[in-house]
Amino acid sequence: MQPYITVNCHCHDYLELACMRGYQLKIELHNKAPLTAQAITLITKADKTEWLIVKQVVKQNNSLNEIRLDQIIAITPIDTAADFKRITIAP
Repeated sequence: MQPYITVNCHCHDYLELACMRGYQLKIELHNKAPLTAQAITLITKADKTEWLIVKQVVKQNNSLNEIRLDQIIAITPIDTAADFKRITIAP
């Protein structure tokens, strides 16, 4: 994988809010199909990379996945009453 690119603090705030509220998100990713998952938490690994932990329901199974923040193009809450709309994370 390519070297980690730090995500803008402004964007990080929206990711934290999504986790705190447990929003279901449409997540657009570089080089992958978009996915829909519930935001759970953010973590920083020993190598200083930051990751979004999400829960996906696939065929009745709950699955936790890690998504490196610099691989996220944008997030959009599914709930129309969410505190924000589509947020661009990485260009």
